Amino acid sequence: MAFNKKQHLQQNIDALRIAFTLEKEKRQATVGERLLMMQYSGFGGLKFVLNPVTNDIDIHHWRKTEHDLFPLTQELHELLKENSEDEKQYRRYVDSMKSSVLTAFYTPPQVIDAISETLHHSGITIERFLEPSAGTGSFIQSFSGNQSTTITAYEKYLPILTDVVNGTWPKEERLTELKTELAALERKIQLSITPIAEEKINELSENEQKPKQHSNISASFSKRRF
Repeated sequence: MAFNKKQHLQQNIDALRIAFTLEKEKRQATVGERLLMMQYSGFGGLKFVLNPVTNDIDIHHWRKTEHDLFPLTQELHELLKENSEDEKQYRRYVDSMKSSVLTAFYTPPQVIDAISETLHHSGITIERFLEPSAGTGSFIQSFSGNQSTTITAYEKYLPILTDVVNGTWPKEERLTELKTELAALERKIQLSITPIAEEKINELSENEQKPKQHSNISASFSKRRF
């Protein structure tokens, strides 16, 4: 599947917006917010976020193939400005993004789980785990589930996400809580779907059991006409 720049940028914006909100409201993330924050993938492969976006005419300095990304990039910078105390802090955010563009790339959860499970099944025990580019905790979640590991994590590119990591995955019981909540949600969805499926099956079964008389009646009427 091709790397979708617009999708990844939108997911990053959503994650950052939630992170800023949680910081302001001094609270833990909800299940829905956690799931959205887990989509954060850094800005590797999104170097256009460093292009000028101050004025609408700045789009003329962009590649034509990336013009559709201009509005979202404006939204990103507006979000950072709105949540910066001053221009200096905003510039720090931009510099962090610049570092992320050069070195940070998205790792799919399936790949992370495969690494964690392989180490676990090979009998390799990880006692201490340092994650200097934590994003929103994908590596932390996977390795916490398979091993009893002391984890130190922070987000060197966008410090605001350090609080997201710590707030979302502070302890193993928080991971268990999330899994329980998701399992309950899945059961609720299944319960709502099952009656409908059973009703359809029963309806089909009843139709199959009804005697097929319509064709005979139609044939009878046809014979009388002739």
